[in-house]
Amino acid sequence: SYWLSGSVNQLLLQSEFSITYNWTLNGEILEQGPMVRNATILLDEGTDGNISCSVKNH
Repeated sequence: SYWLSGSVNQLLLQSEFSITYNWTLNGEILEQGPMVRNATILLDEGTDGNISCSVKNH
């Protein structure tokens, strides 16, 4: 299973399985790759827009 938790400036994705993730902000890739650890994205206080995370299970 995986879950997403966060606040205004920090989002966390954790997983128990081998997955590939992709974080984007306003369509621009922030971070991507195989999930081998917790992935934390820190955003500046003035960051504005849409953040999303897509996940593929392998």
